[in-house]
Amino acid sequence: MASIFRYVLLVVGGFTAGLVLAAPSVDTYPLADGLLPGSVFTSDVAAAAAGALAALAVAAAVRRRVLAVALVGAMVVAVVALPGGWRFDVYVATIGAGLLLGGLVVLGAEKLHAALSGAVVAGLLTAEPLAQFRELDSAPQRYASYLAASVQPVNAVWLPLAIVTAVAAGVVALTAANDTAPVDASRARGREVAVGIGVPILGVGLYWSFHHALFSLDDAREGRWLLGLVAVPVLIAAALWLRGRTGTVLLAATTMVVAVGGTVSWSPAAWPALLIAPALVAVGVWLGRRRPMPLIGVGLLALAAAAGIFDRPPWDNANFAATVLVVPFAAAYTIVASLPSTAPVTATSLALPAVLALPLLAQFGWTAYTPLTDDPAGWSPSAWAWTSVGASTAAVLACGAAMAWLGHRRAGEDVGT
Repeated sequence: MASIFRYVLLVVGGFTAGLVLAAPSVDTYPLADGLLPGSVFTSDVAAAAAGALAALAVAAAVRRRVLAVALVGAMVVAVVALPGGWRFDVYVATIGAGLLLGGLVVLGAEKLHAALSGAVVAGLLTAEPLAQFRELDSAPQRYASYLAASVQPVNAVWLPLAIVTAVAAGVVALTAANDTAPVDASRARGREVAVGIGVPILGVGLYWSFHHALFSLDDAREGRWLLGLVAVPVLIAAALWLRGRTGTVLLAATTMVVAVGGTVSWSPAAWPALLIAPALVAVGVWLGRRRPMPLIGVGLLALAAAAGIFDRPPWDNANFAATVLVVPFAAAYTIVASLPSTAPVTATSLALPAVLALPLLAQFGWTAYTPLTDDPAGWSPSAWAWTSVGASTAAVLACGAAMAWLGHRRAGEDVGT
């Protein structure tokens, strides 16, 4: 019985953590101004960075009372999901999700990380489509975002998920023999903590750069942002810096982010469509455990990234199919096939897609979206499309090459403290 509730806790809790980290500003009251400067710190990326740091702290330092930490995280998310709000609840939500994620990573140790990782990936990939569906479903209430914080509605998704997670954590705490990390859970090392701190800083820094480039542009000009490319060599270097093969899962999470261009955003017409990503993720988790060959997943993600070249109808259906059908399976398969790793690296890797929800390259300005002449429908990608898609595909393949190199290391090789 305890093992069943433990799996329920890992799956539902992991899905909840991924959902909140990927879209923390849904039905919350974003910080407008005041204590923290600028709109950068009101963004989902900055809030997700706070959650990632909370997950790292738990994964690196907590070895006793891990169920209590997970329970506190679930209760925090449930409180934020209740009607009403306050200025900082977007940060409170992500910190709660980070506590939940960190506690589950420690609780699951290496043997159960596959189920947890798949659940988190499903939450990350479902967050934006779910937000789009809820917005369309409540179209007559389009002005609800401008209501006072005290009358904000209940988050009908977060609340039941958080309650189920809290109940499962309570049952496991009552039926389990102890509330400590498994004996095979190793202590955090300095490099693992350094990478875990550096990834959120990198995400917030890149978002600040992107935001500054976007809003410093004159109305009559077109701008391009290229600094997202910096993330790829930095993360590859970080993964190679970690001991043994533990950095492989960090690279797997990076390929997921690069392949989708930061986030997966589409608008399902009916709620059953929201089950597509979790179902494909479940298949990817199962196959990743049975036949762990992460480079195959990298190849699929590279194809998904390359499909971005089809950006005009009717060929854009190929890009849509790759995003909706290929990415969930390939991302889950690649991440699960890259396990096991240590708790801090796993926590950092699972939070990475929310922290680095940015494109590698971006073109903005009114001429970037409005053609000066009417182009016929068909496949006629611009030079910028070739550049951006080529860079994304090359970045995925570079991560795959680094993963292949890590595969030649001995599993227990220690390359740092």
